[in-house]
Amino acid sequence: MMTSLTRRATLSLAGVLLAGALTLTACATTDAQPSSADPGSPATVTSIDGQQVSLPAAGKPTAVFFFSVGCGECVGGVRSLGEAATSAEENGTEAGFLAVDMDPGESKETIEGFMEYVEAEHVPAAIDEGAALSQRFEVAALSTLIVVDADGRVTFRATDPDAETITAELEKAGA
Repeated sequence: MMTSLTRRATLSLAGVLLAGALTLTACATTDAQPSSADPGSPATVTSIDGQQVSLPAAGKPTAVFFFSVGCGECVGGVRSLGEAATSAEENGTEAGFLAVDMDPGESKETIEGFMEYVEAEHVPAAIDEGAALSQRFEVAALSTLIVVDADGRVTFRATDPDAETITAELEKAGA
């Protein structure tokens, strides 16, 4: 017969295990199937410096990383995006790059400071106002990177990929 203390300990352990499983599911690196969302016309967003950015960018494959300044896991992903953008520029690779802040409460100055901190200040950044991009591309979790091909289809989706993976997936998408 289970005592009330044993029952409470069992329930507590079950709660901890469930929380851990949910955390791993949200943060795990995966190569999920591309999105089934209809690409339709290009998505356009205004970057924090006032520039219009289209997805895909001028008919080029584009790597888009969804983050929040307050997300510790996002640091590595945005840094990898910046490294991939630098590599693409140095190699003459035709690809676009965009960092999308999913928290509409974060200021332009806060985002600029974060982008500088992770050494990705050369990558355009935008705030996902009204969750328009995350809804369009079916992104539900921070630290998600997608690659959008020249036709606007998501060809790759992962959590926190490294710069080499981002570059390879952009090449597969036609960069």
